[in-house]
Amino acid sequence: MRYFVLIFFFYVLLFGAPAMSTKRVFKNADGTTFVARAMGDSYLHWIQTDDGEILKYNKKTKNFEYATIKNNALVASGIEYSVHNSKRARALGRINKVFLSDIKRLRALKREKKMERYQY
Repeated sequence: MRYFVLIFFFYVLLFGAPAMSTKRVFKNADGTTFVARAMGDSYLHWIQTDDGEILKYNKKTKNFEYATIKNNALVASGIEYSVHNSKRARALGRINKVFLSDIKRLRALKREKKMERYQY
C-alpha cells in the first residue's frame, strides 16, 4: 500500500508541469489569428497576449475570450478576443480587465484548497 501511494504522488508530480510559455499563434473559430503565450500550471492556466490581455478558451464557442473572475475561478467571459480592440470589447461586455496580480491570488487559493484535500 505504501508503494502505491508513493507511485501515485510521483505520477501526480510528473503531470503537474508548467505550461510551455513560448509565443504561439492561436486561432478563433472565425479564422482570425493572434500571437500569445500559454501560461499557468496544474492549478490554473490561461492565455496571455502581447498587449497584456488574459484570455480563456471557451469549448462551446471554440473561441478565445476575455477572462473574468467568478466565484474565485478564472472563466471565459463570453466576449470574443479581437486584436487591437480590447477596450471597446470589454466595455461592451462590461468586463473588468484581469491583471496578473489577480491570477497570482487565484493560484494561491487553488493551491491551498488542493493541499487541504491531502491533509489527514
